[in-house]
Amino acid sequence: MALMLDRKSIVIPAPTDVFDPRLGVDSVFRRTGAAVTASNETTGFEKENAYLEGFTFDSWQPGIPGVQWLRASLPVAYAANYLGIASHNLHTQEASVKVQHSTDRGLTWSDSSTVHAPGDSTPILILFDDVYAMDFRLWISSLNPVSIGVVNIGKVLTLDAPVQAPWASPSLARMNRFITEVSENGAFLGRAVVANGAELELDIRGIGMPWARDQWEEAVRLMESFPFFFAARDIGAEGGVAEREVFYGWATEQPSSGYSTNVYGRLRLKARGIVT
Repeated sequence: MALMLDRKSIVIPAPTDVFDPRLGVDSVFRRTGAAVTASNETTGFEKENAYLEGFTFDSWQPGIPGVQWLRASLPVAYAANYLGIASHNLHTQEASVKVQHSTDRGLTWSDSSTVHAPGDSTPILILFDDVYAMDFRLWISSLNPVSIGVVNIGKVLTLDAPVQAPWASPSLARMNRFITEVSENGAFLGRAVVANGAELELDIRGIGMPWARDQWEEAVRLMESFPFFFAARDIGAEGGVAEREVFYGWATEQPSSGYSTNVYGRLRLKARGIVT
């Protein structure tokens, strides 16, 4: 491990400073022919609120505690390797979540991911090894009834090149608006902070154009219609769960890619969303 020295400090670069970004917009719940069922739902808080549009103002609420699930049954086997959850109260309801899959049409279920108990309301991105199955479900166990605004289970996109500095993680790029009251003689009288979301801006060079035409363009087509999850670093070695660095949001401009040299390409993405 290299050391960077100057007269004032010794800095040891940490392993988490190596970026390997992930983007999750694919979802088995929205696949053609998917039949989605839920263990329970309440009037006005149906299961569709959690998976169909990606909205964060409404939610799926089973209405009772204990073990609950949201299941997608597919006409053919698909691959999945991530779970994304946003706009939830899992941390206050003493809940834990995981992904399960079935290869016998729901007679038996196997764990796809580790179990995770969220510690706050930030969006969640759980990574796991590729699983091919016709049935997937989000499994929840809670002491109190939960509310979940967004659920994705699908195939995550690993970007073809790292994020180059300088850039700001969305968790450090909050767009809060300050309303400050000041007296006639300039005294500070207080402040209201209006949450206005967070911003993500990517300008990544050195990507392979075959990857851009294939994998990136497929994700772009989905981002034109749906919000997405983004994690700037691969912390799979830390249990496969990314917290506090996860962004859930929607593109504010057309995501794009193109040649930056005769060989390599460049992608651009601007988005606005939530980090808490």
